[in-house]
Amino acid sequence: MRTSRPQGGDAQCATYAARKARLFSPMASDTRSVSPDYEEVRLSTMIRRLLVLGLAALMGLALAAPALAQNGQAQVRVAHLAPDAPNVDVYVNGEPVPALQNVPYTTISEYLPLPAGTQQVTVYAAGDTSTPVIDTPVDLTAGYAYTVAAVGLVADGSLTAQVYQDDLRAPSAGNAKVRVVHASPDAGPVDVVPRGGAPLVSGLTFPDASPYAEVPAGTYTLDVNAAGTNDTVLTVPDAALASGGVYSAFAIGTVYADSLDVLLVQDNAQTGATASASASASASASASASASAKPLPDTGGSGVLPLTAAMVLACSGVAALVVVRRLTAG
Repeated sequence: MRTSRPQGGDAQCATYAARKARLFSPMASDTRSVSPDYEEVRLSTMIRRLLVLGLAALMGLALAAPALAQNGQAQVRVAHLAPDAPNVDVYVNGEPVPALQNVPYTTISEYLPLPAGTQQVTVYAAGDTSTPVIDTPVDLTAGYAYTVAAVGLVADGSLTAQVYQDDLRAPSAGNAKVRVVHASPDAGPVDVVPRGGAPLVSGLTFPDASPYAEVPAGTYTLDVNAAGTNDTVLTVPDAALASGGVYSAFAIGTVYADSLDVLLVQDNAQTGATASASASASASASASASASAKPLPDTGGSGVLPLTAAMVLACSGVAALVVVRRLTAG
């Protein structure tokens, strides 16, 4: 059977053949089945996905910004809790720390940034670098907070550095967090009991620290009892624990010198507030408080890095959209 040829010569025949080939080509069939509306929907979906990915990346960057700002550092404070030790100078890796010179007993410093890793902490009697009273390595993890405390006695050679890890995470709404640090070298195990309540700490021994415990915010009278008894050796009245606050109560002094004392410190304060609750070895005691406005030190992180990364991500998103539009326009 012969197929009739259209009139008009070879040029028309070539055009007819080309149209016939496109009509019966599988690729042509697939192309003809895709409508312009479908192409528009597909393009819109691609753009939405790009925008969602860009926003997710920006959110991840925002959440990671504090870690970026930490810049591989730990936060460290120093506590002089050795009752018979003189004022001290603190050195790190052989270099004096300017903020920690001539530090007196009962001082708990503000947090200072130190690089993560093993740092050599050396403590001398103020003005005398001939012989260190403490010389010890301290292992620090980036992003964590620590208290390095001088505890014990010079007289019996028990003076040493004790490292406590501080948990600065905020408590639940309406609550405070508090722990107790037993830094009295000649006091036996103790229980700490809020007046009229259940024990907050039981059987704590020198030089340990209890875990942080959450309690409702408020003002408490705390009794420090010989472990397992109702024999109160120290009373801390008017211990104010604010909502959202994180506190350490350092029990210091000695039974021998009748100098037992409690230093109540807010660990997570942006202005370092210290309350000192003084007490005698009897159940009757008075409290004194002091506060100093000491801002937390700069952690050494950079605010430029997160902003720069955010700008790069935003520009990348715009560039991706331009490329997509050009491809579809072509």
